[in-house]
Amino acid sequence: MPRNGAISLLLNIGSRDVPFAKTLTWIEDVRASNQVGGDGAKLIKEKGFEKARLGLVDSGQGFPLQQLEEMKSALPQVTWQNLHSLFQPMRLRKTARELAAMGEAGRLLSEICQDAAAVIKPGRKEYEIVADIDRLARDKGAEDIRILAGEKRLNPPSFKQAASIGTHWAVYFAVQHERYWAEAGRTYVLSSESRLQSAYQKAREIVAQMAAQLKPGNSVKAIEETARKQLGEFYATPSSYGLGNGIGLNQWEAPFLSEDEARQVGSPSVGATELNDNMTLALRVAFETEGRLILFGDSYEVTPDGPKSLIIK
Repeated sequence: MPRNGAISLLLNIGSRDVPFAKTLTWIEDVRASNQVGGDGAKLIKEKGFEKARLGLVDSGQGFPLQQLEEMKSALPQVTWQNLHSLFQPMRLRKTARELAAMGEAGRLLSEICQDAAAVIKPGRKEYEIVADIDRLARDKGAEDIRILAGEKRLNPPSFKQAASIGTHWAVYFAVQHERYWAEAGRTYVLSSESRLQSAYQKAREIVAQMAAQLKPGNSVKAIEETARKQLGEFYATPSSYGLGNGIGLNQWEAPFLSEDEARQVGSPSVGATELNDNMTLALRVAFETEGRLILFGDSYEVTPDGPKSLIIK
């Protein structure tokens, strides 16, 4: 992204996918690349910046180190500067356009969570259900979807595992619309077992109490403290899955609820210690009861009037 002139975008796709990729962005110069280090260096030279001062922004610290070193070695006269700390605060508060995109992602996700119940049935194979949910999401217009699910722990879909659904199924969903994400967690109880129903209601109540802290001026830390107090002895399992974080262009972005959760995704800091309006956060609670996983989660916007769910309408 030069100070002046057109922006270029390198994507890890094949050249035949470039026309479709262009429909997802307003950037005109979209190029296929499977080696962003070498191709990035060539692009920088092409634009005449081989002796320039270049800033690096990598919010998730996800640039493969080998390719980053390849880029730097190909540009020995470039002066590199890490601009993550400058860029991150700009993403904390969402614009009206961003909130509209996340609201649409939330609307899609709300429908997916509701309609998924029709395909989650005892005896069906997990991979069959995941395929049905993925198809459902695409048919509704979701740009992308992420699913983790299981009875005892959350796992990514696997066609090698043909486990059958039993009395319940916990599912983590994340849906993308116009590059912005919304997430939700649901537990589908497939029996009349009152203990499972009660545990799921407890998870919903804890998330609601966490969300009650989402007011401008409140501390981010208060969200985790509320969860810790309400979960008590169950706290260890939810903390391993993460109790919440900012969400937007990334599924996991600032603000993070603790330094530990920030480190888990490679962020150098929590990003913010105080909530402001137009911040967006995903909150979740996942705990075990009688050897089975219970999950509930939702995505929220921080407003002067308190939390506004992006999922529950």
